[in-house]
Formats: sequence, C-alpha cells, structure tokens
Amino acid sequence: MTRPQAVGVLLVALGLVYALLYAAWVRKRRRHGSAAVAVAGGDAARTAAGAAPDSAVRAEGTYVSTTTAASRHERVAVAGLGNRARATMTVRRGVPEELVRYEREGESDVVIPRGRLVEVRRERGMAGKFVGANRLLVLRWRADDDALYETGFLPRYRADLERLEAALWWHQGGATIDSAPETREGDPST
Repeated sequence: MTRPQAVGVLLVALGLVYALLYAAWVRKRRRHGSAAVAVAGGDAARTAAGAAPDSAVRAEGTYVSTTTAASRHERVAVAGLGNRARATMTVRRGVPEELVRYEREGESDVVIPRGRLVEVRRERGMAGKFVGANRLLVLRWRADDDALYETGFLPRYRADLERLEAALWWHQGGATIDSAPETREGDPST
C-alpha cells in the first residue's frame, strides 16, 4: 500500500467514526427532546415575568447540568441543558409558572414551574461534578411526556444551599411540616 492510499484509508475511517458519533448524538437529542420544555426564552421571558417578588430567594453558583433521572451520568443534549455554566438560581414562591429559574451565563435560562417539580434533595455529585459533601442541590422534574429529569446546582456558599432548600421544601411530594429544614431567626427565606 502506498502512502497516499494509506492516508485515504485513514481519512475514510475517520469520516466513518465521525458519522457514527453524529448519528448517536442525533438519537440522543431525539430521546431527550421533551426536556426542551424547561428552556426559557432568555431576556424577553425574564422581562415578561417581571421583577422578582420580595419572597424570591437568589443564590449564585454553578449550574452543573440536566440529566435523565434514570442515569445521573447521561447529560441531556437538548438546547444546552447538559452544559455546565456559572449561574444564579432564583426560587420565586409566588410565581407557580416559574418557581425555579436558573439564569446561566452564555446559555439560555432554565425554568422549572411548580407543577413539574417532583423532588428536591442534596447529592454528592452528578454528570462529572462531584464534591466531598452533600452540597449539590438536585431538582427532579417531569416533562410533558412524563419523562423524569434532574437538574443540579452547586451554590457558592453553604448558607445559600440551606436558604434554597428552605424555600423549596414544601413543594416536594409528601412533605410534611415536620420534614421542613430548620431556619434561623431573621432568615429572609422564611
């Protein structure tokens, strides 16, 4: 085999590998298509929603990713939901159609309405981001086709994690008053 033939065979093999990778990516996007319901319209939607009410709880941190509930290692490939970004998480108690909003830098906003939220819990990690303690706040939510997804957020400060949990505790299915996290006196999230 001559050198030009070897280069040609290598280029064909690389083309085949890239075509297979692209086909797998397209299948994954179709499988996770229902997750796109969480993508907000960006600045226009934020302006339309109005300013955050006084009962809003905000925290800066890292939007880790959105994954399928069946596998926390399978990032959602739709509309950038699987991309990590610096973000601000806002919990708006009085706005059920926009209970949780992640304002991500360089990506579209993610909105989880009150009716879609299934569970809120702490985890050690998900999809390539693992921390030593249970500092990752994971929200499980349901799409239109009843597919379950999980979105992770790592607040910059531990106190913000507790404030966000306190703002969300009553939205969990089956939560009782006894299962509410303790809040400190004077905490603005109460």
